[in-house]
Amino acid sequence: MSTVRTISPAPSEIHVGDYVVRRYEISDAPELVRAVTESLIHLSPWMPWAKFEPQSVVQKEELIRSWSVEWDTGTNFTMGIFLGERVVGGTGLHLRGAENTVEIGYWVHVDFVGKGIATMVSQSLTELAFAIWPEIDIVEIHHDEANIASGKVPQHLGFQHVRTVERIPEAPSESGVGYHWAMARRK
Repeated sequence: MSTVRTISPAPSEIHVGDYVVRRYEISDAPELVRAVTESLIHLSPWMPWAKFEPQSVVQKEELIRSWSVEWDTGTNFTMGIFLGERVVGGTGLHLRGAENTVEIGYWVHVDFVGKGIATMVSQSLTELAFAIWPEIDIVEIHHDEANIASGKVPQHLGFQHVRTVERIPEAPSESGVGYHWAMARRK
């Protein structure tokens, strides 16, 4: 039987340049539906969760409620990337690896691709993870080898490619070869 990892909650909001990275609120559901729906053709090839889209506002409200429970219990921290009230992407600090590890995930709205948002946000979340969680020694980023754009983020940030894993593709454009990148806490 596996145990659920927990950690102290992350800050509910951080500022990254012109963007606010924050915990989703129920009132964000309509904007999240809009952002994902507008970006679905862009997201579907790479994001396994996109096969369940588009979702209704009610479905997104329920999803946000589940994310809030995870946040409050310290098991997962899913966040939106906002420019004003507009959702321009999503991110998170996920406890799905080794005991001393947190993983960063990200997606960006199709209209905001190529602006460095995922890189800026991932840099800030990496710094945040090391600053607030003394038990975290490694921050990881994972992506499919075919997702070249996603792979540029850890490369730009100085993460090290630590392993290549075979896995079952979960999204249409995935190759089934996962790249895992890591940055260790500086001692």
